[in-house]
Amino acid sequence: MTDDIKSEALEQLELDIKFGFENEDELFESIKEMFYNEDDFDEDWLRKTISEKYNQHQNDSLTWTRPNDFDRLAKSFDQLINNKIVCLHKAGYTKQDGEGDCMETIEKLNKLGIKAIGFCYYHAQDLARTVDKDIRNLYLGFDSPTQDDHEALQVANKIVSTLKENSFEISWTGTVDQRIEIKNINWQKIPDNEDWDSERVISILTKTNNNKKTFWKFW
Repeated sequence: MTDDIKSEALEQLELDIKFGFENEDELFESIKEMFYNEDDFDEDWLRKTISEKYNQHQNDSLTWTRPNDFDRLAKSFDQLINNKIVCLHKAGYTKQDGEGDCMETIEKLNKLGIKAIGFCYYHAQDLARTVDKDIRNLYLGFDSPTQDDHEALQVANKIVSTLKENSFEISWTGTVDQRIEIKNINWQKIPDNEDWDSERVISILTKTNNNKKTFWKFW
């Protein structure tokens, strides 16, 4: 295993641990998959390094003040989901991935009789900038399911107002051509056995929809 490969694996591992979405086994599988064509990749070294870095991150989390910025972001996203805006955390690696994952979720909701009015997401490249101490911002992509500019702006305004209600500093030009920026975000997250992808959206909205049906039965 060359020093270059080890350095590249370590760099990705440290990023993924800061992201806080994957447990030790998931980290091992994702890093190993990156180097599937390396015949002499040292899996023992990887497991040992993951254990050390992961446990250090877990120990550091004991000093965090809660609720932290991720807690408030998760709350904001859940509120938006309840308003039928699909919100996905760490949706792929690119804008195309994020939009594709959101549209797939919207299609699943359509099959359940639930019509989303828009979507919002950030992807792994966005998150890499967020955990950079010299940048510390998070860009959110958004749109309407029909890519209608007027509808997209209505969605964006709801996203911005919800984030501001949860005490985030926002920068946005007010146009569909500019993503929404959360400024000065202090990213602190550890794996928590929560679903932060489309399953969360579907769970929240089906529960909300069923509750509404139950409510109307009383009238």
